[in-house]
Amino acid sequence: MTARKYDYEFYLKNSKKLREFLKTYEDRKSTHRAYKLHLIKYFQENNIKDVDSYVKDTRVMDKTEKINYLDNLEKQLTEYWKKINKEYTGKTPYVWLSAVKMFLIHNKTFELDDLYIKLQKNGHGNYARTNTKTPTKEQLKKIFSYSNPESKALFIFQMVTGQRIGQVINTTFDNIEGLGKEWDKKNLNYEIPRIFYPESKQGYIVKTRITPECKKLLLEYLDQRDKFIETRTKRGEHKRNNKLDMNRLFPMDVNTANQIWTTMCKNTGLYELDPVTNKPVFGTHCLRRYFLSHFTDREMGDYFSGHITARNKEYRQYSDEKLDGAYKKNMNDLFVFEGTPDITEVNKEIVGLKKENEQLRKDMQSLMIKVLSQDDKEK
Repeated sequence: MTARKYDYEFYLKNSKKLREFLKTYEDRKSTHRAYKLHLIKYFQENNIKDVDSYVKDTRVMDKTEKINYLDNLEKQLTEYWKKINKEYTGKTPYVWLSAVKMFLIHNKTFELDDLYIKLQKNGHGNYARTNTKTPTKEQLKKIFSYSNPESKALFIFQMVTGQRIGQVINTTFDNIEGLGKEWDKKNLNYEIPRIFYPESKQGYIVKTRITPECKKLLLEYLDQRDKFIETRTKRGEHKRNNKLDMNRLFPMDVNTANQIWTTMCKNTGLYELDPVTNKPVFGTHCLRRYFLSHFTDREMGDYFSGHITARNKEYRQYSDEKLDGAYKKNMNDLFVFEGTPDITEVNKEIVGLKKENEQLRKDMQSLMIKVLSQDDKEK
């Protein structure tokens, strides 16, 4: 068994301040895990053994002592910030900065706000540095020509929901309205299936949908799901430590999904590495980008993909029926294999029905007036 790179046991055992701080994040598992890693990594790499003495309450320090302490702390934090910005891409440095900032504030080490702002502005940016590309519809068709029913359903599902690959892999039958634990594909007999995630990366619930095309591919996959599970089980029976989670829609881990997608891209001739980060420019995240760039209403697209912003906050109050309508109205460019549905005739029919309904309402009003008039005459 490989030894852990960072000495979690030592720091958690010897630092009461660290234990108490992490305890406040026990109900936010991913944040708890990230903060624990980055704080212990920072202490260990800077050879800080006595964390409780290192972090001080600046409220009780005299002026000279506080200035010296904060100057030294600012210098050390700045040097480490420069170091991790050279070593890591994406949001990693910003997660560390958030962890150390919250840890210091929790322990009453104040007056470093200017430093936090300065470091944030001088970083490489909190967006991924990989030049991820968004595929065209024709490129997607080429990629999917090397798929099987499972991989096609998996990645189309990701593309039309706008979710991260980790969220899709963790999708269970319970997340799809009409399937449930004892799933029955007959219950998926409505046009725009609803997907509900009670948890997401941002901490909010996510309500999204899939297209009729994706539903068709999903049903085709479900007919053969047992075959794919059997094949994967046999292939990994000597290597796998954990059993496959059969309640998941796609029983595999994120690494397996990424490998499948990479193989499809390589077969197509579209596999390309970013020269700076050495990561694929057509990774699975490009499917999320495709959704965001092809869903007609951008703010609604952000909402369905799990990007909860101040602008789309109101959509959380929408009924399921209203969300169904919004998704259906804006989904046309998400169809890959089937032609975009022509809803012109449907819209004409709706307009006609509205006119008929308005005429019926007027006729009813006229009839009521006549009845009331007749009653008045009889009296």
